Parts: sequence; structure tokens; C-alpha cells
Amino acid sequence: MPRIVRSEIINPKLLAPEQRAALTAALYAVHCEIFDGVEPAAFARYVVESPAELTSIQVHRNEHDAIVGYFALHVFEREFNGEPVAIFRAEAGSLRAYRGRNVNAPLGLQLGLRYMLQHPGRRVYYLGSLVHPSSYSAFLKFFGDVWPRASAPTPPALLSLMDDLATSFGLERVVPHNPLLRHVGWRTRETEAERAYWAQCDKPAGRFFVDANPGYQQGHGLVTMVQLSFGSLLHMARTLGRAQVRKPMQLAYRLMRQTPLGARLVRPRIMAYLREALLFAHLPAATLQTLAAAATLSKHAAGRHLFRHGEPGHDLLLLVRGAAYALATEADGTERIIDQLSSGAAFGEMAVLTGEHRTATVRTASSCTVLRIPRRALLPVLAADAQLHRSLWLHFAARRLDELVHHLGSYEHLGQPERRQWLAQGTLHELHPADELTLEASQCLLTLTGVVELGEAAGVRLVQGAAWLELTAALQLTARSAAKVMVLPAVAALAQA
Repeated sequence: MPRIVRSEIINPKLLAPEQRAALTAALYAVHCEIFDGVEPAAFARYVVESPAELTSIQVHRNEHDAIVGYFALHVFEREFNGEPVAIFRAEAGSLRAYRGRNVNAPLGLQLGLRYMLQHPGRRVYYLGSLVHPSSYSAFLKFFGDVWPRASAPTPPALLSLMDDLATSFGLERVVPHNPLLRHVGWRTRETEAERAYWAQCDKPAGRFFVDANPGYQQGHGLVTMVQLSFGSLLHMARTLGRAQVRKPMQLAYRLMRQTPLGARLVRPRIMAYLREALLFAHLPAATLQTLAAAATLSKHAAGRHLFRHGEPGHDLLLLVRGAAYALATEADGTERIIDQLSSGAAFGEMAVLTGEHRTATVRTASSCTVLRIPRRALLPVLAADAQLHRSLWLHFAARRLDELVHHLGSYEHLGQPERRQWLAQGTLHELHPADELTLEASQCLLTLTGVVELGEAAGVRLVQGAAWLELTAALQLTARSAAKVMVLPAVAALAQA
């Protein structure tokens, strides 16, 4: 598993000019894998050559001593209304595989406490112009008293201070009437799946940020402020402490669940999770009890693999709480996100339905609670329940459609939500050997399993397994084995629906 093995704290003001230049180049190289929209000179002014009175830069390295992330914290000393004020600002970025581990928070806590002890009575604020919902969510986790927030309007005096401070740092308004939206220019590199995840996010903090800053993908920042006090830093320390305390408790919990008594004690909770899941909510209590008796519940920290591409698959997974990435490995070894999973998502159905090995890698993006339902327990339920059977096969079809068309030029304009809408207009056919279908010109055919024969003017063609065909003429399809196929309308029909 990718991990940070060493972090060092650097004061750039103590470096020689050539050392600062080398540090800037190294950090900017990592930055460009995370963000777009910032030129090297602007990055240097923000991060390494900042005019702040105090700057500390934490550099994170992996087991190969490569830089995989950075956290730059600056303290600007200003005067407002005749009294000294300290403004903390920060820039941070981590490569995707190293995110979600709270590696920067301890340094922020340490430097905040040190500064406040050295300057008793001075007002201290953190001011950010946040460009991604994950950053806002992290602030709300560590500091309950964050402005703006969904639970209360920002007090006018505080709003005026935020406006004045943002302007003093050269951040221009995006629109004249909103003092909290500012031009930043930093755009987080996101995949289609990540954008779809945040657009549909059910987490209150993420939802609020997207609603308050709908242009974050264009580099707009949401001015965000926290007044730092010993109380707010204590809240932050408690949040960090709870995460550490949970680790041995989670280990003990896992061991307890492996005992017969532990399995019985956790079963009501598994039943509740199954009832909450859309796939299983309609099942009768007796069936849910059967599944709950066979299922296992586990908790995972961010960055853990739930399964890897090519591994045998023996269970369906339900993401009870948290977020995870589904990843494909490219020919050059790099990983590409093909889906981002949120609470309530079911995945791993391909291996359950077909017995094939895992076709993707799934890694947690945050701490997660995962329910695993063994294939041996699920297959009898699928055979007996038509609704679950159909729903799971449609899940399967959606993933196959994503795999087969996302890279085709004629479908590049379709995001994942549009592809799901398109799939909903199609018809799933479960064919026995010798069953026939008449397909019309302009329809699209998604074959899922089995072998089918296509009778075309040029002759007969056999198609086995997963395939995608755009039909230019009517043809006859004949199943040569048990097969499952979907027939979709032409993509042009999507705009008319």
C-alpha cells in the first residue's frame, strides 16, 4: 500500500536562493499532478517565496524518497481597527494515493498553539479561499465553528472582515454581489467519476460547498474563515485523538466479530444496513436474516485496498459509510479513476454474477465501513427474487457500458449521469440457446455474457462476452448459449427523452 514514510519541515527563509529554487521546482512538479491553472512564478510566490512573516513547509516522502505531498503554512501579521491580528493561510496538495490520512493537521495544530502562546491576547484567524469540497469538509471536521456554513448565516461584521481580508490578499471577486467567491485559479485535477461524486454528494459539508461555490472547477475559491482559539485547537486535537484511539478499538472489534458470540451481536446492525440499501430494502425479513448471517462487517482506513484487479471475487460489497475509488491500471502502470463510490454503493457484482476475477481495483478514499456478502449466500436469493436479479444485472450493465464506450469519440460528451440515463432507456434481454431478437438499424447492442450470432448482409458474426456494437442496418440476433444482452436506442434519442 502506498504510504508516507518520512515528513520534514522546512523554513524556506533559511535556505540559500539556489536551495529555494530547487525546492520550488520539486514541489511544483508534484503540484502539477494535483492542480491546473498556476504558473511556476505564481506558485513560488504563494508557497515558497511568500511575503508572510512566518512560513513552514512540510514535505512528505514515500518509501522511495519521492515527494508525494506538501503543506505550506504561512502567518501574516496585519493590523485591523488599530489592533494586531495574525492571519494563517495555507496551501497543500497530496497525490491521490496518499490522501485522507490527516498528515497535515498535526503541524497546523502545533504551529497554531506555539504562535498563540507566544502572542497571548492577539486575535488569530485562519483564512482560506478553498477550491475543492474535500478541503471544506476537512475544515468542518476539525473546526466546528467555520464560516460560512449551512447551519447559520455569516454575521455581518464577520462577513465584512472576511471581505476586507480576502481583498487585502489580492483575491478578486468572481461576481460583484458575493464577497465570498474569489478568483484563485487553482483547479483540482479530477476525473469524470470524481466530478460526478461531488455533484451528487450526500455529505452535508460537500453539498454546501458545491452549492456555495458552483464554479470551483473553474478555479473559484470560497473564502472560509476560522477564528483560532485554545478552544478551537482543543477541538482539533480531540478530533485527531479520536482517530488514533479508534485504531486499537477497531482491531479489538474485528477480533470480537470473529467469535460466534460477536457474530450474533453484530447481526442486528448488519440487518439494519441491508434494509437501508436500495438493492436489498424490498427483501422479506427472513431473506435479510439469511444474508446477515453470512455477511461480514469491516472498517478500513483511507488508502486501503478492498480488492485488486485480477483477484478472484467471492463476494458483493456494500459501502455502508465512506467513499472509495474504482481504479483501472493503464498500460504504463498509472492508475485511472473509473468510478467513485459513496455511502450506499454496491460493487463487486461482476465477480458475483459471472465468477470472473475482479476487473478493477477498489481503494478507500476515506475511512469506510464495508459489508461483504458471500457469493454462495447471494446466488440463491438472486435466483428467487426477480427484482434483485434485475437490479444487479443492470449494475453490471452500467459498468460494462462505462468500460466499453467512455473512450469512444462519439460518446465523449456523455458524462456518467448521462450514460446512466441512456442505459435506463434500454431493455435487458435474458436469452436461452436458440432465442432470437430482431434488432433495428440505429440501435446499439451491449452484450454482457454468453455467445450470440449476428446475421448481417455480409454474413454471420459470432460475438462472445462483453462487446459494444452500433447497428447501421437491421439484423437478426440468435443466442448460441445462455446470454444476456441490452438493446439501447441511438444516442441521439437521449437528447429527445
